[in-house]
Amino acid sequence: MAAKIGILGENTLVATGTITVYTVPADKAARVRLYILAEGKAGTWEYGFIVGAPGNEFTYTKNNASGIDVWTGVLAEATPDPALALSVPRAGGIQRLVGGLANMDSLSIGEQYLALPLAADFFLSTGDTVRYALQSGPIINHLFQVIGVEDDA
Repeated sequence: MAAKIGILGENTLVATGTITVYTVPADKAARVRLYILAEGKAGTWEYGFIVGAPGNEFTYTKNNASGIDVWTGVLAEATPDPALALSVPRAGGIQRLVGGLANMDSLSIGEQYLALPLAADFFLSTGDTVRYALQSGPIINHLFQVIGVEDDA
């Protein structure tokens, strides 16, 4: 069977819970990256993701203060070189900032950011999953994508 490449799974739910976004099919393996945009809410909230773990061992977890937005990619720096740059190699990762995404569906307000897949490859085997967990009430907006290549194991 041919390899599959692109968005292997995605979810936009904003409700609390643990959601499985992608499961590696039988006799397949996958190399994936995560693309995340999570627009925080008023009040604290907890967010994390679990990649390939046999149980509930989190790959990333963070308790977020009121209004914190979380995304993979970069945020404009105060003194980048060159000026006005969004420095991907140096400043890429999981970003967290109050109002950093402002309104994901609008160009109107907010910080300058660039959402990109997390620059880390996760290697998965048959049956491995990619999940995210959200606690302490629904957030405002959310996009979680598993991007990569799935091929015969």
